[in-house]
Amino acid sequence: MKIKNLLLLALSATMLATACKKTETIEPPAPANNRILSYKVTNVPDAAVYGAIDDDKGTITLILPYYYFLTAIQPEIRVSEGATVTPGNGVLIDDITKKLSEGTKVAYVVTGKDGSKATYNLVLTTQQPDIAVDELSPDPANPLVLYHSDPSTFQFNFFSITGKNFIPQQESLGIFSTISYLNEQGTVVYTAVNGDNFTNSIGTAVPSAAQLPAGLYRIRITSYTRSATMKNPVKVETL
Repeated sequence: MKIKNLLLLALSATMLATACKKTETIEPPAPANNRILSYKVTNVPDAAVYGAIDDDKGTITLILPYYYFLTAIQPEIRVSEGATVTPGNGVLIDDITKKLSEGTKVAYVVTGKDGSKATYNLVLTTQQPDIAVDELSPDPANPLVLYHSDPSTFQFNFFSITGKNFIPQQESLGIFSTISYLNEQGTVVYTAVNGDNFTNSIGTAVPSAAQLPAGLYRIRITSYTRSATMKNPVKVETL
């Protein structure tokens, strides 16, 4: 009986000691003071367009409605208290069409009040449908021949490119399709800015010999933020 009582006392003491142990509270880490908290584009006709911020990846993903035909964006940027950002709040990011079509990077560097830095890359995209371009040379072994224009004699050799989902020129906004000629190494040799295009066709003149040497070229169409390149080449030569 005495042994039983001793065991009960020991068990009670153990439980009491356990109950009296202090519970440790682990504080969450303080938030970084070099963060971009919000990013929104304000130079749009309707409600502001917000970017999705990913602190872990260091990205700001911005999806622009293509029908705004923006050529520049003016963002309103909110950062951590006491932090600064470069390029700064409200600084215009221009030449958006080139950045969208060529993938040119825009990076924001945030400097916290403690001097720590974080970089956010702006990932730009639009809801513009992909474009498609029809081949001028159905048979790659028998490329279509295009003859140089000769501005000195006012001889301009025009031809048409067909496809779908081209953006008609927006002259007042400076939105035009471009026609690039890529050599056999894939390098752009010449690009023409075109002002005569519709949803499914683009009219243009063959460049002069001074602009584009004779040779085989694949043609790439860029319409606002989308590009499409012909698989088969055309042959450019002087008549």
